[in-house]
Amino acid sequence: MRRFRNSLLVGAILVLVAAVGAGAQNREPQTSGLDITGAWYSGGASMEGGANTELVDYSGLPLSEAGRLYALAWDPSRWTSRQQQCMAYEPTRLLHGGGNFRFWEERDPTTQKLIAIKFYGQITEGTRTVWMDGRPHPPAYAKHSFLGFSTGKYEGNVLTVYTTHLKRNYIRTNGVAMSDQTTLVEHFIRHGDRITYITVLTDPVYLTEPLIRNSDMRRSARNPEAWLYACDDGEQILGRPDDQVPNYLFGQNPYLREHADKYHIPLLGALGGPETLYPDYKEKLASATDADAIARIRPLPNAPAIASRAVDPDPHDGEIHVWPVQGNVYMLIGDGGNIAVQIGEEGALVVDTGTGKLAAKTVAAIKKLVGDKPIQYIVNTSFRPEHTGGNVMVHEAGSDPSLVGSFFSAGAQSFSDAGVGATIIAHNNVLNRMSAPTGQVAPTPSAGWPSDTYLQGRRRKYYNDEGVEILWQPNAVTDGDSIVHFRRSDVIVTGDLFTTTQYPFIDIKNGGSLQGLIAALNRILDRTIYKHQGEGGTLIIPGHGRVCDEFEVAEYRDMLVIIRDRVQALIIKQGATLEQVQAARVTADFDGRFGATSGAWTTNMFLEAVYTSLKEPTKSGSAKSSMKTR
Repeated sequence: MRRFRNSLLVGAILVLVAAVGAGAQNREPQTSGLDITGAWYSGGASMEGGANTELVDYSGLPLSEAGRLYALAWDPSRWTSRQQQCMAYEPTRLLHGGGNFRFWEERDPTTQKLIAIKFYGQITEGTRTVWMDGRPHPPAYAKHSFLGFSTGKYEGNVLTVYTTHLKRNYIRTNGVAMSDQTTLVEHFIRHGDRITYITVLTDPVYLTEPLIRNSDMRRSARNPEAWLYACDDGEQILGRPDDQVPNYLFGQNPYLREHADKYHIPLLGALGGPETLYPDYKEKLASATDADAIARIRPLPNAPAIASRAVDPDPHDGEIHVWPVQGNVYMLIGDGGNIAVQIGEEGALVVDTGTGKLAAKTVAAIKKLVGDKPIQYIVNTSFRPEHTGGNVMVHEAGSDPSLVGSFFSAGAQSFSDAGVGATIIAHNNVLNRMSAPTGQVAPTPSAGWPSDTYLQGRRRKYYNDEGVEILWQPNAVTDGDSIVHFRRSDVIVTGDLFTTTQYPFIDIKNGGSLQGLIAALNRILDRTIYKHQGEGGTLIIPGHGRVCDEFEVAEYRDMLVIIRDRVQALIIKQGATLEQVQAARVTADFDGRFGATSGAWTTNMFLEAVYTSLKEPTKSGSAKSSMKTR
C-alpha cells in the first residue's frame, strides 16, 4: 500500500503546484526565485534510482505491452557490453537515487540576470544545465544526451524544469526502459534544508500514461569530499563475439517468478501496467490466475500492427537546414536523406546529395558554408535515390582543380571534362547500380554517376587538413555501401547502415543481408570512442534522422541481433514460415519506435528481409570490376 499512499501524496502536491502556477500567470516571468544552490544528498536511495531493484518487479509502473516485453527480454548481462558499462543515468535515476548532488547558478557578470542553474550528480558524474533565459529547445534532428536538454522557470516557490532530447535509458535497473522519445517535467520545492523532488515522465513508446514519482533531498552540513565516479569500459566477458547480445527469448526469462515467489504475490501483480498504480488493484489481484500472467509474457496474438510513435526529425518545410556537427563537419537536413559537408581551405567534400528535390537549395547551403572555395568532391554511401538524387546538380555546381593540368586532362589517358564539376566517389557497385550496359537505358542520368570508384577495402584522402576514409561495408544494406570517417573531426557518416527513423532497408535483391549489416555496425563501433560516461566523442550522421554517438549505433545493433535471435529460433526450432514469423510479432517491443504499417518500407517488409537473410545467407565477397565511365 506504500505506493498507493505515495501516489495520493504526489497528486496532492501537484495540485498545489498547479495552483501556485495559475496564480503566477498574470505576473511577469521571474528572473530569480527558489534558491537550491549548495550540496545535497538523497533522503534515501529508492528502488527507482539505485541498484537495489529485483528482476521482474514492475509493479507500480504504467508499462505498455512493449515496455513489459522489453523488460522481460532484458538479460542483466547487457550491462557487460562496452557501450553500457559506463552509460550515464537519466535525470530521474540520478536525483531519485543515491549519491551527492551539487547545484549552482550561472549569472550574467554585468546584469546578474540568471542564465542557468547547473546540476552535478556524483553517480556517473552527471553534469546538467537547466537554461533559465527563455531559449527554445533544439530541433528534433539535434543530438540527444543521457541528461537531455532542459529549460526551467519559477512558479511561485517552485522550480519547474522541462527536458527533451533524452537518450534511451533505464527507469529501473532491472531492464525497465524509457525510449528516446521520453519527455520529463520536474518540480523542486524547498522546505528549509529539504527539497521535495517530483518527476512526471512521459514516454509514448514504453508507458501508457505519465509516471509520477517523488523523493526528498537533504542539504549537506558540509561539502562532501566524494564527487567522482570512475568508470572505463573493459572486456568483461572474454571471447564473446561482437554479434552476440545477451537477451531472453519471449516467454523464457529464467527469473520470471523469483520476485513474485519471494514476496508471495501473484505473478500478474509483478508484471506492471497502468492498473497497478491504483488502490483497487489489490482487490482485482485476489481473483487473478496464473494463466492471466502467462498471457502477458509474450506478445498478444492477433494484435493490430503498431507504427512508430517517434517525432519525425525531418523539417518538411521545403527548406534545407544546416546543423553543425563537430569539427569541420555539418549536416544538411530537409531533402530526404541526410547530407554531410566537410569544409576547409581547399573546398567542400559532400557526402550524399539527398533526393534532388531541393538540390538548388542544397547547393546554396553548401556554398554559404564554403564561401568562394569549390565543391570539389561528392561521396555516395549507396546508390539509393534519397542519397544520390542531387548528384547531377551538386556535381555541376562544383569543380575539381586537382585534375586540371594532370594526365587526366591532357594526353592519351585524358577525358574531356576532367575537373569540370565535382568528382563523385563511390564503391564500384554503386556505379553498377546507377548505370547500365552499353545499349541499355540507365536508371539514372550519366552526369550523376561516380567517376572515381574503388573495389574493396577503402578509398582514402587527405583533404582540408584532415584524413578522410571511405570504407566499403560488403553485403550490408546493399552490396555497395560505404561509411565515411572524418578522422580529425571524429565524425562518421553511415548512410542507411544506421538510421534513427525506421528498421533498416535491407535490399536483398541488391546484395544486402542482415548478417552483413550487423557486421558493418560492429565495424563502425570499432572506430568510435565515447568522451565521458558512455556518450559524446565520435559523432554519427545517420542516413536518416538525428545526430548520434556510439550509444545509439550500439542500441541499433543490439535490436537487430535480438530480432535475429528470435527469428532464428522460430526457423530452427519450429520450422516457421515467413507468415508465421510475421504473425509472431517478434518486433513487438521495438515497433513503437521503428515500426511502419504503410509506406515504402513496412515492418513486414523488414521481417521478410530478415527471414530471407537467415534462410538464404548471402556470401560476402569482393565486388566485380565494371570499367564504366561517364
